[in-house]
Amino acid sequence: MISESLRFEGFDSRSWTNLISLFAPRVVTRLESEGAASDSPELHEDEASGPRAGSLVVVLDDRERVLKAFHTIHGRVTDLDYPGPDGLEDLAARYGARRCVVLREGVMEEIAERVAHRIQRGEDYVAQLLVVARAVRELSESGQLVTWPRPLGDVPIPTAPMVQRALDTVLPDGHAMVMVVWSGATTWTGAVLRRRGGAIDLIAGPDLIARWTGPLGGDWRRDHRVITAAVERAVAPVHLGVFTELTTLRALLRSTDPGSWARAAAVRDVIVHPTPPYVAVALGADAVRAAAQRGARWLGGLEALGQLSPLATYLRGRVAEVASVTATLGFDPLKLLAAYLRRAEDAELEADRAPGRDAVDEGDAVDEGDAGDEGDEGDEGE
Repeated sequence: MISESLRFEGFDSRSWTNLISLFAPRVVTRLESEGAASDSPELHEDEASGPRAGSLVVVLDDRERVLKAFHTIHGRVTDLDYPGPDGLEDLAARYGARRCVVLREGVMEEIAERVAHRIQRGEDYVAQLLVVARAVRELSESGQLVTWPRPLGDVPIPTAPMVQRALDTVLPDGHAMVMVVWSGATTWTGAVLRRRGGAIDLIAGPDLIARWTGPLGGDWRRDHRVITAAVERAVAPVHLGVFTELTTLRALLRSTDPGSWARAAAVRDVIVHPTPPYVAVALGADAVRAAAQRGARWLGGLEALGQLSPLATYLRGRVAEVASVTATLGFDPLKLLAAYLRRAEDAELEADRAPGRDAVDEGDAVDEGDAGDEGDEGDEGE
């Protein structure tokens, strides 16, 4: 799924950081944060101050005695009192960590052994990563590896063929997909992915896109056609193109309002061009969910119409399952991403409220554009 000869080009530090910040909101804050005041390897509980950052890792023996503990940013932790798996949230708070990982002695060796027995010769990076994820999930379910929080605790781990089928839907072989995000009249970031020979072999950034297109007109609602045509000439036929502004994309990635994606596409706040069938189905299902929710509010008091609710629910679900990436993978990737972004945003707000720290605006930190308002957790399934 990822070529061994992957070409990665056309990004500068600004455009790459901007692209990553869409999916890792705290990356700019981490890049701009100052280093530790001391290089001492010891961290005591009373020295953990300021906003939460990094992870607290605790290694136990078979009697739950602490063999080693360290903070991934501050260093070694001494005299840590392990409260048990139910006290990990408080433990992370005491030592200023955003997450806590507790593992039994020998767990890392067990993971390595399980992975070595299961990886097949010739498997690509994605298939190998899924093998590692399943080994970690097994040890987590057996209690040998405990984490807080557990953002992926209820998410099924797909198999490599499932991911392959989802990729076939999103980006068929011999095609490209493009996303460009604007801030005002300027390009904020962008990326082109090409799949050839069954694997992604090119990831191109906005600098290369600009070289293909030449000067643009400054109106992204017209420029998107120029970009699509230029990518098709230089790379491959475009299967999916997504074009929008930064404020709109950030809001949509966090929106819980059914119909938000369909509404944004209808009023051209987001332009999807070309629009493959699975995207059209997804937008249609989104609109159906929005209409059903409004209808439930309007007709909720009419008891007779409540008998139709199971049928409506079934029909809405069947619409969403047609050519659905969610149905292929077994989970909703956009909803999972939105939940992660909301947690990261909450952590950032908590850090901003910490004494002695000024708030950092993610949108302005590496770009002259505005960050915009951010909504809530997404509910889009494709």
